Amino acid sequence: MSIELPRGFTAHVTNIGIKDSSDDFTLVAANSTCSAAGVFTQSRFAGPSVVVSREHLRSGRARGVVVISKNANVATGEIGMANAREVVAGVASALGCQANEVLIASTGVIGRQYPMDAVRAGLAAIPKTLRDTNAESVARGIMTTDTVHKIAEAHVAGSTARVVGVAKGVGMIEPNMATLITMLFTDAAIEPNELDAMFRRVIDKTFNCVSVDTDTSTSDTAIVLASGAAG
Repeated sequence: MSIELPRGFTAHVTNIGIKDSSDDFTLVAANSTCSAAGVFTQSRFAGPSVVVSREHLRSGRARGVVVISKNANVATGEIGMANAREVVAGVASALGCQANEVLIASTGVIGRQYPMDAVRAGLAAIPKTLRDTNAESVARGIMTTDTVHKIAEAHVAGSTARVVGVAKGVGMIEPNMATLITMLFTDAAIEPNELDAMFRRVIDKTFNCVSVDTDTSTSDTAIVLASGAAG
C-alpha cells in the first residue's frame, strides 16, 4: 500500500526533459500558505536554490516547494540565480501565490545551467488544480544516483496527524548535511517559530551526526511544511 501525503498537500511530479525518461520536476503544494522551516548547507558557495529558499523562509511560511533533479544549478553565476528566481515565480503563478511563498531545491550535475526552454514548458504545464497525493511519486521524482526511493511515515501520538518524509542522497554525506535533499510534510498545526526550533533540534541529532565519505555539498536542503489540516 502506497504512502499518501498528509492532509492539505497535493503534488505534481513529471518529466520535463532534464532526465531521459524518469521524473525530474517535483512540486508539492499546500492548499493554503502554511508554517515552514528549513536547514541548509553551511558552504560559503551555496547554490542559487539554497540562497532563494533561505530568503523566502524568513517569514516562516510557504505555499509549496519545487525540486529539480539531475541539475544542481550550482556554479552558474548570475544567470543561474535569475533562473532559480524564474522557476519560483512560475510556480507561484501556477499556484496563485506570491513568489516568496515558494521554496526550491536542486540536485544533480554542477556547473550546468537549467535547460530553460524545457523548464519554462514544464512550468506552463503545471495543472491549475493539483490532485496527486501519492508521496511515493514525490520520493521518486527527486532521485538522482539513488537506486531506491527513500520515504518514511509516522503518526503523531494522541492525534490524527501524520508526518511523511522523502529524501535523496547516496554518497557525499557528512555532518552538517551534505548532498541531501529532504522534505517533510505534516498536517499537524504548528506555529512557524515552534516548527523552526523543533526542526533545528531534530537536524542536529540526525543529519548533523551522519557521515558516509566526509564530502560536503553546495545544495544541501531539508525543508518541513505543516499544513495544520489535522487541527
